[in-house]
Amino acid sequence: GKALAEALCKNTTLTNLDLQHNNLGESGGKALAEALCKNTTLTNLDLQHNNLGESGGKALAEALCKNTSLTNLHFGANNLGESVEKALAEALCKKTTLTNLV
Repeated sequence: GKALAEALCKNTTLTNLDLQHNNLGESGGKALAEALCKNTTLTNLDLQHNNLGESGGKALAEALCKNTSLTNLHFGANNLGESVEKALAEALCKKTTLTNLV
């Protein structure tokens, strides 16, 4: 997760990233969240089935408020919990570019 997150911070061309079923875990979710705050080209991100958990999910939800390019996020089957649902709802109220959340 961390190496990929570092690459995303520097990448200026990648627009689609499919990370389904990679078992990134909570630490991977947090690392990706940091990268999403800086990345300005990624528009589609699929994180389904990665066991992101509560802390990884919350970090990603908060990152949505700062990211300016993401339009599609597939976030299902990650054991997120109710607190992440609230954080996502808050992020969606502030986020203007995200058009598809699954």
